[in-house]
Amino acid sequence: MLVEILIYLLIVSIVIAMVGLLNTSARKEYTEFDREGRLLFAHMKRIQLATLYGDLQHGVGVNRILLEPHAYRYMNDTKGLVYHTLPDSMHLEFTGRRAAITFEMARGIGKIYTVTLVDDKIRYKRTYIFAQQSGRIRWEESRF
Repeated sequence: MLVEILIYLLIVSIVIAMVGLLNTSARKEYTEFDREGRLLFAHMKRIQLATLYGDLQHGVGVNRILLEPHAYRYMNDTKGLVYHTLPDSMHLEFTGRRAAITFEMARGIGKIYTVTLVDDKIRYKRTYIFAQQSGRIRWEESRF
C-alpha cells in the first residue's frame, strides 16, 4: 500500500514538473516577444517625437523606419542607420505599398496602415496602429 502511494506521487510529480518546464519555456518566449515589441514601439515613438521637433534626416526631409520581414532599420541619435535583427521565431508584417514607416514633419506620421510583430513559436501577434490625425500609436495584442 505504501509503495503504491509513493509510486503514484512520483508519477504525479513528474507530470507536474514537465508541465512546469513547458510553461517556463513559453513564458521566456513571451518575455522576449514583449521586449522586442516594446523596443520597436520605443524606436517608433522616439523617431516620431524627433520628427515633430524638427530633427529630420538630412537630404530626405522625413524620418523613417525601414522594415524587412526579419529585421528593421532605424535612425539613431547620431543620424546613423541601425540594423536590428529579430529573433528567429519572430517576423514583421506590414500593410501599405512601401515597407517603411514614414514620419513627416507636419503630422508626425506619414502614410502607413499597420505594422505587426508576429511570434510563430508562441503564436502571438502585436499590431501597431497609427492614428494619422493625432499621431497616436497604439497596439493590440492577440493570439492566432
